[in-house]
Amino acid sequence: MNLSAVAQQLLCHPFASWCLVALALMLAADTSIRLWTERHRLTKETLNDDDRAFAWRLVLFLVLPFLILIDWRAGDIPALHSYAGFAGEILQVLFAIVLIPALVMRPHPFLATFLGYTIVFTLGLNFILQPIMTLSGVFGISGVFSGALGGAADHATTISAKLGQVNSSNFLPYVVTHAALALAYVACLSNSHLRMWFSDLSRPHSSRELKERMSLWQEQKNDANATLHLGLLYTKAGLGRQSRKMLKHLQQNFPDSMQTSFLKALLAFRQRQYAASKLGFIQTSEYEGVDGELRASLLAAAACAAFAAGETVKSLNLCDRALEFEDACLTARMVRVDAYLAQGKKEQAAQEIMVAMHLGLDFDLKDNVPLDIEKAYGEIVALTRRSPSQKADSDLILKS
Repeated sequence: MNLSAVAQQLLCHPFASWCLVALALMLAADTSIRLWTERHRLTKETLNDDDRAFAWRLVLFLVLPFLILIDWRAGDIPALHSYAGFAGEILQVLFAIVLIPALVMRPHPFLATFLGYTIVFTLGLNFILQPIMTLSGVFGISGVFSGALGGAADHATTISAKLGQVNSSNFLPYVVTHAALALAYVACLSNSHLRMWFSDLSRPHSSRELKERMSLWQEQKNDANATLHLGLLYTKAGLGRQSRKMLKHLQQNFPDSMQTSFLKALLAFRQRQYAASKLGFIQTSEYEGVDGELRASLLAAAACAAFAAGETVKSLNLCDRALEFEDACLTARMVRVDAYLAQGKKEQAAQEIMVAMHLGLDFDLKDNVPLDIEKAYGEIVALTRRSPSQKADSDLILKS
């Protein structure tokens, strides 16, 4: 079966195209409404994961339709008539390039995040996705909607024009050019200096704290707490690769330490390696001296990872263990609610919520999943400071 042919037949069908157009319009309208109702996000100085997810939503449901419009109308520009098949691609890339100077002006964190995501999405669409779809003969993103609004036959002409330009004589130059662009695009995304620059724009507070600690860490490489602190700050700044470098440093110099186990578990959770994360948090909770609120938070984090991995019964057991050490552990209470709901036990879930309300918990888990990193780190520092085998510096406590 030729999957490309099947995809083209489905997307060319008027009913399917109209359904996709209607869905796109509904999502765009909903996003526009949420842009107003959730406008408080636009002025926040510190963005959380929900704010960044909202920025991605704006890109997918507002910017993407605009890119499709560019692709439709690009062929009407006289200067691009000789490149009719690639006119939309050229204009979309120029659109992304024009946005780069706006980032240089250091806009507000949310706007910087939105612009950065828009540039990355637009260039990725044209340097990677569109060439793959063109070479495979599948309709581009605008082909889906053109089938409904402009007729499948009309858009088929555009696709034919694009494929016609990629004939046997220039196939190799086309592939080489787009391969080079794709490699350059991936290299830029992987560049540590560029990522640090974007982090400084989108997460200025975390980036500022990170830069201060980076200069001090060179003199504190033999301090496990200092290395853990820097790894956590890299995580807060969205620099996962650098966080993993700090983990590697800990594994080489402090292989059996609590700091290594904690950072390994946290990074595994961020990478959605929930089974490894669960084991890591459990291991950290079993170090000598770990007790009370710290042990409860670590076991609750393990329960959160277990629930994310689909181990509902295991997550409930871990929650029970966490609540033995701290009855007011919010993460454990909320994971129990989710686990009960997943099992269809609505009464137990409601009862758990009532208990949490009675304890005065505020139900605010934003940026505290799977645990409050700053609080847990502070308790680890306090614990290791009491231990003669490890040295800890009091100024390493994470700022709230």
